[in-house]
Amino acid sequence: MKQLTVFEMEAISGGYNWDFSSVGAGLQTLVSNSVEAIGSAVVGGIITGAIGTLIGGTQSGANGGILGFGMFGNLVGMFWGLGMGAIGGAVGAAAVGWDTTITTAVEMAQSAIAGTFVPWSH
Repeated sequence: MKQLTVFEMEAISGGYNWDFSSVGAGLQTLVSNSVEAIGSAVVGGIITGAIGTLIGGTQSGANGGILGFGMFGNLVGMFWGLGMGAIGGAVGAAAVGWDTTITTAVEMAQSAIAGTFVPWSH
C-alpha cells in the first residue's frame, strides 16, 4: 500500500491526518481531527445558514396570493432555509475540512465586498 506524502494529504478533500503509532499519538490525532471537524462544521453551518435564510426568506413567498399569504411563505422559507442551509453546510464543511472551508469563506466574503456575490444564480 502506498504511503501518502504531506502534499497528497493536503490535496485530499477532508484528508484528516491519522497517526496510531502509539496511544498518545492516537489520542492526539483523534482530538485534533475532532476539533478541526467541529470547527469546520460550525463555520460552514453559520455561513450556509445565513445564505439559506437569505434565499429562503426572499424567494419562498414569490407565489404569494392576493391576501398576502406570500408573507407567511417568506417566513417559513426563512426558517427552513436557515435550518437546511446550516445542516447541509455543516456536514459539507466537516467533509472537506478546515482549509477548504476557510478558503471558500474568504472567497465568498471577497465576492460580497466586490458586489459579485450571487448565491442564487447557481
